[in-house]
Amino acid sequence: MKRTNSFCRFFVQNRRLLLFLLLPLFGCVCGMLLCKNGILSEQWIALVKMQPVTGGIPGAFSAWCSSSFQATCLLLLLFFFGVSAFGAPFVLIVPLIWGMGFGVAETYYADNGGFLILAAVLLPPAIMELVALLMACSAALRMSVLTTVQLLPRSARCGGLWQDFRLYSVRFLVLWVLVLGAGALDVALRFVFRGLL
Repeated sequence: MKRTNSFCRFFVQNRRLLLFLLLPLFGCVCGMLLCKNGILSEQWIALVKMQPVTGGIPGAFSAWCSSSFQATCLLLLLFFFGVSAFGAPFVLIVPLIWGMGFGVAETYYADNGGFLILAAVLLPPAIMELVALLMACSAALRMSVLTTVQLLPRSARCGGLWQDFRLYSVRFLVLWVLVLGAGALDVALRFVFRGLL
């Protein structure tokens, strides 16, 4: 009985975190089903194929920019959803989109015998990206709710969001650095395992 109560308490206290964890998993399953059933065209699948890093420093820089581009765009979306009074529902879409992309990549490499590529090259930077995006989702949801409260009639808390916005911006800068780090890790792993790609 005590164990059941503590289990229920854990779910109640961490319901937002668990929701954010379930969304990319659901998106991943959707991406896998889309890829497995042949719904996606070859052009879409070509977007998830990883190329070996070539061309020295310019090639590595180009690969780093390319690797960080998607997550940076999703971070920007989350930032703007956070400062919008109506952005809270849209925040939940971002982990789904990320999960679908990862699910397609996962299925492609699993179907083509690339389990080592999946485990050694695809997974480590994806975990870093996902952590950054989930933290950004949480921050964006909180900021959007604070912004919405400002618009409510007879709001008990009106004005004074400047400090919250500054903290929100700093959080997103730190998370962007984490995303860039994930891109750098992706490039480094593609360079190390270039023989497999």
